[in-house]
Amino acid sequence: MRIKKKKILLEITASKHIVCNLKINDKRARFLVDTGASNSCFDILKKEKYNIQSKGKEIELTSAAEKKMGAISSDNCKLTFNFHKGLDVTLMLIDMSTINDALEEQKEKKIDGILGGDILEEIKAKINYENLSIDFL
Repeated sequence: MRIKKKKILLEITASKHIVCNLKINDKRARFLVDTGASNSCFDILKKEKYNIQSKGKEIELTSAAEKKMGAISSDNCKLTFNFHKGLDVTLMLIDMSTINDALEEQKEKKIDGILGGDILEEIKAKINYENLSIDFL
């Protein structure tokens, strides 16, 4: 019996960022794919729109640029890849204004979140540059 691979379609932007469209709580969201990000993140300024609850206290995260930023853990997040079964995930809620400002300066579309190594590892992701997709189990 042949097992059909699941895929997330990718787009490579003019600035060479890899992005994908997923659903959070049944609403479409644009994610930057970042294999170097330990935690997947979502824009705290959009949590009401996506019906995301925060839980716990604010913690400090460090970005790749060694910049410290406040983050709070999420609750009530169902991430759906295309039409595949949803995955209950915890996202770090951060203010993504500086990221989106930088993207806007490069004339790129804003993002809603970052798909990081935690979720990519959980779904056993393989980035396929030839087909512009993430294949997963």
